[in-house]
Amino acid sequence: MSDEHHTRAALENQAFALMGRLHVTLRRQTGRVTDIEYMRIDPAYCRYLLKMASLSPIEDLQELGVKLQEIFFGPEGLFVVAEPKPPLIARLTEHAPAPVAAAPAAAPAASTPSDNGDPVDRGYIGRLR
Repeated sequence: MSDEHHTRAALENQAFALMGRLHVTLRRQTGRVTDIEYMRIDPAYCRYLLKMASLSPIEDLQELGVKLQEIFFGPEGLFVVAEPKPPLIARLTEHAPAPVAAAPAAAPAASTPSDNGDPVDRGYIGRLR
């Protein structure tokens, strides 16, 4: 693993921790519920929440906003350096195996008469019970 990968992973971990704190603080202080995963992948939503934090009278929210602003939009920020990752659900569907086509159903054996002349095989039905 390269140093760049370690640095990016460390930034993502730090951002996740700070977004969690931002989420909890916003919920407790203002009743606002945020989506951390969406904030991680959508720069516009991230900017919106960071602006909300910067305009808040709560000092802790302002500090979290400044730190997250640097992590996401600073010179080596997560949104600046590389494209954001798709949501987890999208990554799951990308790697999901293709659905297997069902084999055509075999024609029922009703057209062939059984030993007693009945076109339906009653012995098979009786064995299912």
